[in-house]
Amino acid sequence: MRDKPDINEVGKVVPEASGLREIGSGGYKVVYQAQVANRTEAVKLVRIPSDENDGTVRDENLRRIQREIAILRNCDTPFLVKLGAISPRECMIGKETYVVYSEEHVSGRSLRCLIQEVHRPTTKELAMVGQCLLHAVQELADKNIIHRDIKPDNIIKTDDADRPYVLLDLGIAFRVGRTPITRDSRHIPGTLYYLAPEMLDPGFRQNLDYRADLYTIGLTLYEFASGDNPFAHQTDPQFTTLYRIKTHTPRPLRKHRSDLSTEFCALVDQLMKKLPALRPSGIPALLKRMEAFQ
Repeated sequence: MRDKPDINEVGKVVPEASGLREIGSGGYKVVYQAQVANRTEAVKLVRIPSDENDGTVRDENLRRIQREIAILRNCDTPFLVKLGAISPRECMIGKETYVVYSEEHVSGRSLRCLIQEVHRPTTKELAMVGQCLLHAVQELADKNIIHRDIKPDNIIKTDDADRPYVLLDLGIAFRVGRTPITRDSRHIPGTLYYLAPEMLDPGFRQNLDYRADLYTIGLTLYEFASGDNPFAHQTDPQFTTLYRIKTHTPRPLRKHRSDLSTEFCALVDQLMKKLPALRPSGIPALLKRMEAFQ
């Protein structure tokens, strides 16, 4: 986020949060770790940009926050982050409007950190990541919701055996069959290197379903196992990256990690098929296949 608010000013508008410490930022959002109601939570501060013309940008951002909170409030799976003690409310810092609320602080390390440390997960470890993510996606799919932003940065490895991996950030989750929040129908929400190929199709929202999340689960497992995102060529212009996402078939995972189970590598490769119809269908059956690697 550009022009982040002074942390002392944040403390004044969120007096119930003590020991604020910034732990992340991006777009319009800053995230702080703090003590709230005698437990550690992640306090989210989201700037609501003004739109002097018609207020559409402001409305979009407010509705996006409201949707994320509503989804988390209605999900029970331990593999999704939970809401915290601070209910959402608007506040002013300087001349800017923000919405502040909190989620639980999931203690642990992201898969991104593990990838950067060149951690080489085993088949069993990778299958556990897959199971946790599939449970989270099943919960969302049952409510006709697609996460749309599954990636190593949004997955925390914990020390809790009951929830070893937890999925974060439903800020761009999509409810199937509902009117899109974004006013520009051509806008593709998500993180560039983790877009499902079908999201690049015209009118993609009409045909989008949970299989887009299966694709990003596959891509996340591939990157965690190999250390390589096959589409993340930093020097490529965006249109080249989009073309690669749509047309390029990544090198089989087994070519990167010959020590992993052949069957598991084939499953990850299948999850990354360009056409949704060619990916595994049915999350319960897919969970059983993952469990077989434990």
